[in-house]
Amino acid sequence: MLGKYFSHSGKLLPVKKAKISIDNIEFTYGFGVYENLRVRKGKIFFINEHVERLFKSAEMIELKHNFNFEEIKTAIEKLIKKNRLEDCNIKMLLIGGEKPDLYIICLAPKFLDRKFYKQGVKVITENHERFLPQAKTLNMLPSYLIFKRAKEQDAYDVLLLDKENNIVEGARSNFFAIKNKTLYTTPVEKVLDGVTRRTVIDCAKRNGYEVVEKDIELNDLFNYDGAFLTSTSGKIVPIREVGEGGFEGICEELKELMKFYSGCLK
Repeated sequence: MLGKYFSHSGKLLPVKKAKISIDNIEFTYGFGVYENLRVRKGKIFFINEHVERLFKSAEMIELKHNFNFEEIKTAIEKLIKKNRLEDCNIKMLLIGGEKPDLYIICLAPKFLDRKFYKQGVKVITENHERFLPQAKTLNMLPSYLIFKRAKEQDAYDVLLLDKENNIVEGARSNFFAIKNKTLYTTPVEKVLDGVTRRTVIDCAKRNGYEVVEKDIELNDLFNYDGAFLTSTSGKIVPIREVGEGGFEGICEELKELMKFYSGCLK
């Protein structure tokens, strides 16, 4: 954690008091949801969208609670101010139970080496379909193990494949392919509807790109001009290498989209 304080159900407490009881069955069984968001130069990015998705995830797993948007927003703002932070990541954990708990903590900001935005990253593939992909739950063991394999192979992320060998999403990101000025991405009902994913789609459409939701077979990937991943921490990350194949540099349309997206964040 970053800073000296965290928030527990609206109360600011010293980090040394941060604990979850060992008899909290709901936490042990992963009955909870979470969200991550970015704070840069004191600005909280997409707080409405992240809190909205936290509530949507909770509803999907039938986690009932009495927290509302305004108190969560206030708790985040107070925590950032108390910790005197300009740059950090915020993690919200909503854990179910008779009396649900909401934990909000500050984490060190994650910055991908800038060279990867120019060179692209390596990814690997794995056949895996997530349970309840539209919800961001605490049941993260499969993703943890898959991402561990990625790190062992010096890869940025893992492209998850369905039974038909279609690329669904990244283990920690959403996936796009690009050809000319058209973006292709997995149908939203099959994936976590990432906040950055939505923002990229909106930004692309406003700047003359077409967006098509369709299945993308792994074997067809290199018929596109390029591919990239989106996430809260990474924003738009170009893909250079997938398994034994790869793209020859970053196409001009993707470079242009990355510039447009940076402008959308200002």
